[in-house]
Amino acid sequence: MTPELTHLISIVDEAGRNALEMKSGRVVEFKGDGSHVTNVDRETELWLKARLLPDWKGTTMWGEEFGFEPMGEKGLWLIDPIDGTSNFAHGLPLWGISVALMDHMGLQLGVIVLPELGVTLSAERGGGAFWNGEPMPKIAAGEIAVSDLVSVNETLAKQKEYALLGKYRLSGAFVIDGAFTVKQYYRALYGVNEKLYDIAASVLAARELGAEIKFLDGSDFNELDWAQDVNIRKPWGMFPAGSKLLRS
Repeated sequence: MTPELTHLISIVDEAGRNALEMKSGRVVEFKGDGSHVTNVDRETELWLKARLLPDWKGTTMWGEEFGFEPMGEKGLWLIDPIDGTSNFAHGLPLWGISVALMDHMGLQLGVIVLPELGVTLSAERGGGAFWNGEPMPKIAAGEIAVSDLVSVNETLAKQKEYALLGKYRLSGAFVIDGAFTVKQYYRALYGVNEKLYDIAASVLAARELGAEIKFLDGSDFNELDWAQDVNIRKPWGMFPAGSKLLRS
């Protein structure tokens, strides 16, 4: 683990502790689209910005609450300050913070903290992935069994166009589903309509462990194509190497 990743972990872990302390005093509001937002979302994003940009000069930041900035000379931070805000707002423990750094080559660093589960997932390009600081094993290649648990986006779970594999699970927070897939509690993950800041840290960690990140048409996912303020409207997923993506 490089000093750069170690430093990022310390920052995101502190953000997680702060958010957990603020949870009991959370103020819940609603965005224009009807989704939840809290004061903790906003304060966490601002706190992260104040910590990250001075320490990684030349970077910019795209966060869920305060909007998109184009990539800076040294990269772009992708921040979901509280992922699973609806869970957080209702008092559930299934939420987390997702932070990733992308440069002109793709995803470079990523950290997820799940404060109420006591989990820190981290990864760095070419350096592997770590669960609470311990190196993680490669994800076993091979098929997705009928009995395997898989994370399925709510939109995909309702559709009939794609014959998805496995037994469906959905936590209400991408950081949970992504981290659980990297850990292989879930064998695979199916997604659609996320933004890059939702998925970036999970994608990097999964890729470092040998998973394949693909669209359901079989084409490869390239994060550089999605470094813009748009939803990923093409169904995609995180899969064990060599597995089928859909039922025949």
